[in-house]
Amino acid sequence: MRRGTSQQFREPAREVQDAITEYLATLEEVYPVAKGTVQVLTRQDNRIIVSIPLPTRVRERMQLFDRMAEIGTKLLLETDQYIILSGR
Repeated sequence: MRRGTSQQFREPAREVQDAITEYLATLEEVYPVAKGTVQVLTRQDNRIIVSIPLPTRVRERMQLFDRMAEIGTKLLLETDQYIILSGR
């Protein structure tokens, strides 16, 4: 009985990690400058904040936010993980 309980806790953690990994992989592909500068924070309300230095040009910043919003929405629907891109 105890074994089944511990598996229940592992699966959501793996799902969260998989969602973050996919999000970060896409982020680094779309915006290579983010590689090595990413900070990930999980809030108490289970929202995941991904913080990076943003592009200085408004157009590039908006394209980045648009693309990552698409990925974030896809992951939200697939994994129920809410991931937000934030700038520092």
